[in-house]
Amino acid sequence: MLRAWQEQCLSQAVTSYKKQSQFLVLASPGAGKTLLAAHVAKVLINSGDIDYVVCFSPSRIVSQSIEETFEKTLKRKFNGRLGAIGASRTYHSLSNAAELINDLAATRVLVIFDEIHHCAGNGESPANAWGLQLLSTIQHLATYTMSLTGTPWRTDTLPISFAKYSDPEGNIICDYSYDLVDAIKDKVCRMPQITAIDIEKVTVKGLGKFETYTSLQSLLNEGEVSYQTVIRHPEVIKHLLSLSVHRLNILRKDSPNAGGLVVASSYEHALQIQSILLDYFNKESTLVSCRHDDSPELINRFRKDNSEWIISIAMISEGTDIPRLQVCCSLTDVTTELYFRQILGRIIRMTKDQSHFANMYMLAEPNLVEFAERLNKAIPGTYNYQKTEELLNSIDTPSSTNDGSRDSYRDDVLTPETNFDEFILSHDHDLLKLTCLNELTMSSFKSKIISYYL
Repeated sequence: MLRAWQEQCLSQAVTSYKKQSQFLVLASPGAGKTLLAAHVAKVLINSGDIDYVVCFSPSRIVSQSIEETFEKTLKRKFNGRLGAIGASRTYHSLSNAAELINDLAATRVLVIFDEIHHCAGNGESPANAWGLQLLSTIQHLATYTMSLTGTPWRTDTLPISFAKYSDPEGNIICDYSYDLVDAIKDKVCRMPQITAIDIEKVTVKGLGKFETYTSLQSLLNEGEVSYQTVIRHPEVIKHLLSLSVHRLNILRKDSPNAGGLVVASSYEHALQIQSILLDYFNKESTLVSCRHDDSPELINRFRKDNSEWIISIAMISEGTDIPRLQVCCSLTDVTTELYFRQILGRIIRMTKDQSHFANMYMLAEPNLVEFAERLNKAIPGTYNYQKTEELLNSIDTPSSTNDGSRDSYRDDVLTPETNFDEFILSHDHDLLKLTCLNELTMSSFKSKIISYYL
């Protein structure tokens, strides 16, 4: 059974196709864009307007998910083989799309583009090969196109393929829009609660002198420490993980299958996070990366089981459907609004047996705070400031029990109110990737909690 917005959009799309061949849908992550597209295809097939459907998406794992949804809805094979009613492919496959182009020229086809903002360009501006291929061929050969997006902008300001623009600033006009505000009101998506962690006092020692900074912003603007270095600092990782682990532990008391996502900046960073999760919190995790051929299978397994944590560099940033994800610890070094929204979209899909809230923990990097506050303006809510107070004195590696096993993580010790006050750590130059820094002090973590309530 379709949701109200899906029924309305379906009707509007079918009517629109009588006058135009393209249709652009903006719908919040988690709202059900893929199911909508499958039902649009079903109506067009049943009415005799098309013979075949081709879907494009950003990754193999998303492509597989689309194939499953379309097969279930259309009750036909959707694997692109003989007798199938359609095929699901990645955008990368467009670099070798001669066979598809021939098929489009000879068959009535609906082409669906999932997360269309991956394809950008106007034929003159530099654009990825996917966008150029789309603009020069598929746009003219497809009988109908349906473009789907949950984030209708790109940080490089290039226009999105098939998008229409209403003014010189490039504001996109969608044929149908169902944003996060609507989705929360309809209880289709969870209400986000974003906690931005700042550092009240940072002392950097180098070349025989001390420099002190009163916030992460001042450290990044005035100091010789990069954001990549900060997110790799063990105490920063421990603090963000402590908040995330604590929150997920609470959620799993009522929803035992609730899951958490940690977004890392690199494979080595992901390994560091995985080690800290195990050594300090006694939490095992699944690590997925493009380096591992079995990552799609690991993601599918995590989607269906009830394990707690999955760590990813970019493979779960967009489109990947794991509804039980409810907590995100963002430790990525990508600080664009597009990526911020994509990550948030992974944890807001509503499920029947879980809380109506989604929690995201991140550092108070200036750009990320700006994006969170901008979202807060779009969704009427509250903005709270919280400062930690007491020194946490049980951050050391968990001691061993008499039988040699590791003590389990104590949920009543590491809480959102914990404070790493006056922690002074010495680090290897290679770890920090600095030329003159040999001591970095992280003091008095504090939190800005941005909540969204309607």
